Amino acid sequence: MSAPSGHPAAPPEVAAGPGAPLPVAQDPGFAGAPASQGREWTVRALGMGLLIGALLAVTNLYMGMKTGWWDSGSITATVLGFSGLAAYGRRRGVPYTPLENNLTQTAASAVGAMPAAAGLLGALPALALLGVAVPGWGIAAWGLVLGAVGVLVAGLLRRRLLEQEALPFPTGIATAELISTLHSATPTEAPGTSVGRGRTLVGAGLVAMAVTWVRDARGWLPGMVALPGRVDGTALGALTWGVGVSPMLLAVGMMTGLQLALSMLLGAVVAWGVLSPVLLRAGVVVGAEYGTLSAWLTWPGVGLMVGAAVVSLGAQARDFLSAARDLRSVGANRGGLPRWMLGVAAVACVLAVVLGGVLFGLGVPSMVLALVLLVPLCAVCARGAGQTDVSPVSQMGNLTQVVFGGVRPGELAPNVAAGSVVAGAAAQTGVSLWSLKAGHLLGASSSKQLAAQLVGVVVGAVVAVPAYLLLVDAYGLGTAALPVPAAAQFRAVAEVSVRGLSGLPPHAGLGALVGCAVGAVLTLAARGKAARWLPSPVAMGIGFITPAFFAVTLCVGAGLAALARRWSPKLTDAQVPAVGSGALVGESLMGLILAATTALQRSA
Repeated sequence: MSAPSGHPAAPPEVAAGPGAPLPVAQDPGFAGAPASQGREWTVRALGMGLLIGALLAVTNLYMGMKTGWWDSGSITATVLGFSGLAAYGRRRGVPYTPLENNLTQTAASAVGAMPAAAGLLGALPALALLGVAVPGWGIAAWGLVLGAVGVLVAGLLRRRLLEQEALPFPTGIATAELISTLHSATPTEAPGTSVGRGRTLVGAGLVAMAVTWVRDARGWLPGMVALPGRVDGTALGALTWGVGVSPMLLAVGMMTGLQLALSMLLGAVVAWGVLSPVLLRAGVVVGAEYGTLSAWLTWPGVGLMVGAAVVSLGAQARDFLSAARDLRSVGANRGGLPRWMLGVAAVACVLAVVLGGVLFGLGVPSMVLALVLLVPLCAVCARGAGQTDVSPVSQMGNLTQVVFGGVRPGELAPNVAAGSVVAGAAAQTGVSLWSLKAGHLLGASSSKQLAAQLVGVVVGAVVAVPAYLLLVDAYGLGTAALPVPAAAQFRAVAEVSVRGLSGLPPHAGLGALVGCAVGAVLTLAARGKAARWLPSPVAMGIGFITPAFFAVTLCVGAGLAALARRWSPKLTDAQVPAVGSGALVGESLMGLILAATTALQRSA
């Protein structure tokens, strides 16, 4: 899964050193063979990818606005594409090839990343909370431009990072291995396993849709089963302690694992179990409600994230120097991009300058500065994705905000918008390079992959923006239903960059500083062997911002998955991801359907 600052973890591989590109058979961690034979760009492959991507976009939007995590969906798209088209291709006498499967996951990942690329998980909600209204067409156009720029930056960096240095990009390797395995197995092996996973995913999705409908549409199930008891005279339920009746939260716990879930629970215990009663007793906060308490708790929670981000940026100092070398390499050969893509890049940059001024008041000099920062900071994210499978998207956006705090002092909205330029493009750059890595290993055409990604960006903007508007209209922003943790981070960094610590709630500035120090210390300490035993400060920060029952439910899901793995490791490793993905898609789709129904009823 991807926290506001990163991407779902795949097992890290050994990084290849700089030098000439490695042959595919020798690429670290890849056991499959090149699949450079057969059909690639087909209507069925692209259409299936766009359809799966639309599901991923809705899922990432709903999950990201609730928990702050999102997923590229490469593995899910690979399995669903194979499940849907392999048997059909055999019946029609036109086999579904590995290259088609790769194109399917490439397009799907591009669509699925658009909620993050368009800023719908962070920057745009932060602007809305600051009172800045952006029309739907403007959000869609802004997201489309940033997504296209992110894809094109990935194309520029592809030759340097994939061919010359052969960075591992573990998610890309895992995707290529899965595609190779699915298409090289006998009809009774992997294909049957893949179809079984697909059926499990669909079954879990239907169950999740039913539970969500019974809970939200009929009211027959509560959103949370409150824990009994009191703390300092305040009921635990009023402090949001309980177990959520949410297939999505259980699924997120299953997929993130116990360490992240327990880290989030630790943050919730400190925030909602220790600090909240103290704040209420001292009269700093009046009213045991999520909204009033989260207005204060957001600050130490964001402090944890920012402290971790600062240390991470320091640890990536070499990546900044490497990014400079990457850009020199790109300048020497245009990154190997076709001329038409360079034309698309020029048009996208011009549109970005125009939209930045029209929508956010970012004049031409400010937008030019943001675009100048965009390329090297995206290169840093690309290196992070290539070496560790973590793309520090939010950190780069927050760094841009700090720069603009000095360039545009006293202006909150332009500060957040400038951060969204880099964070949005970087989100799409990382996802694009994971797909391009898989294609490189399989012998796919990079130009066809880039074209599929650009098509995915367009479809993603069309799908994600209306879904975002429906969810905001139905559930509101910054509520217990949609806490939008990443928006709190963008907003807090903007306010501190522009105003300093003045104007914060009483003692919240001190809380933010303490959180920042704790986040920095934990990140430093986690650089050694102690990493597996230390909590994640980012997950702890999310525990501060979201209701406590989110963390409790995630721990329940992670615990059930851990027990299942001990009971039957082989079966569970195949089925847990399918159950989790199905539950995520099912609740997200039903949540969107109910939001659309609510909007229609209001307009009637």
